Amino acid sequence: MKINKIITYLQLHFLELKYNFILILITFFYLFLISYYFSDQLIYLLVNNLLNKNMLKYFIFTNITEIFITNIFIAVFISTFLSIQLSILLIWCFLSKGLYKFENFMFIKFYVLFLFFNFFLINFIFTHIIPYIWNFLLNLNFTNLYILTIYFEPKINNYFNFIFSSFIYIFILFIYFFILFFLIFNNIFKIKIIINLRKFFYLKIIFLSALITPPDIFNFFLIYLLFILIFEIFIYISIYIKKYK
Repeated sequence: MKINKIITYLQLHFLELKYNFILILITFFYLFLISYYFSDQLIYLLVNNLLNKNMLKYFIFTNITEIFITNIFIAVFISTFLSIQLSILLIWCFLSKGLYKFENFMFIKFYVLFLFFNFFLINFIFTHIIPYIWNFLLNLNFTNLYILTIYFEPKINNYFNFIFSSFIYIFILFIYFFILFFLIFNNIFKIKIIINLRKFFYLKIIFLSALITPPDIFNFFLIYLLFILIFEIFIYISIYIKKYK
């Protein structure tokens, strides 16, 4: 009888996982249809900051299917990003019955802070960081005096590849430090462990910098030193907050 119960419990868990997976797929396709239908409004929202700052006036396309593919790309990106948020919640619902009350409370606190941080980070990236990167790269490319006259014609697919790739890198970086700070502040992860494993984190920062930066040694060292500075500031802030707490 015990073996039958265990098999039944396993079947129930697999059945629940199956329904959760189907729910995520349905949500993804529903969000995809909505995002594709309102793709023109989404494009306007994603370029509005550059338009207001006179950094962008128009787009060009060189292929008849380019706008169609760009709309699909935007819809897939937004649907995937929102579906991941739902997946985190469904994973917690699946595991909540096997967790203690303080563990469930810890996850709820983390998820609420994570959502607020997401809203703040998305707004900050698209309104401040990406326009600044766009302006910096644009001025950097046209500060040199070339023999020939060079004009910049922004293609619509290249622009959204640029902003979404930049968003992913910056978002992962900030979320990484947010999770690390949350674990330290709630005594789940000790700050002494981070200090003792500082060389390991430096190695991870090297791989992250190599992934983000183009094949240019100067930009690589610049990004690497910036990440090291952020990491060290994060350690000192964590130590002072810990002492204050």
